[in-house]
Amino acid sequence: MNSNEIAWVSGWASDISIWENRIYEHFPNFSHRFVDYFDLLPDPDELRGIGESSIVVGWSMGTLALLRNLHKIREEQKLILICPIADFCAKGCWQPSALRTTKQGVLQNTEQTLMSFSALMGNIEKEEREKWVENAMRYSPKQLADGLDYLMQKKADVSGSRSNTKLIFGGQDKVVPLAQKELFSSFPKESIVVCENSGHWLLDFLPYALNASKFR
Repeated sequence: MNSNEIAWVSGWASDISIWENRIYEHFPNFSHRFVDYFDLLPDPDELRGIGESSIVVGWSMGTLALLRNLHKIREEQKLILICPIADFCAKGCWQPSALRTTKQGVLQNTEQTLMSFSALMGNIEKEEREKWVENAMRYSPKQLADGLDYLMQKKADVSGSRSNTKLIFGGQDKVVPLAQKELFSSFPKESIVVCENSGHWLLDFLPYALNASKFR
């Protein structure tokens, strides 16, 4: 296992590597492996790309794939889940009808739908929002729709807990509302972090992820 490598598992329509400069600033002593949304398709449950990394960081949809496939993650690998999802259609999250509407939107008016979705991520600089949308436009409408189907149909069994795991929630998250935390009641309280003033924007969580990377 590579003790100095972090694998970053992206969320829906995302490629965390577009922020690699910011990530290297926060984690200068690590090498980094990036698992793009492309890498999660066509079947996120295959969970390709985490390799021998000592730390695996998942964001949003990537956390659902990780939680559904914990048997593929070595016990000694630290798992940091940012905006974690166990059931995207439960506990204050999205109604299936809203996901179906979003799916129809990405099939018919992809860019406008992505812009609307990015507005839910929080108080983000215009350039960063446009960067996320520009990257998301690299994926085909069908690939985007398939990811929404995954979020709508799949659930993770979190009735137990796992050592070497941190869950980081945003108190102002409009994509994965804080109520999702209730699904993780079996996890120790010390493994759960709530960032009260954070929304859904990954970069806002980097300081918390850095701190979580040091836990034992």
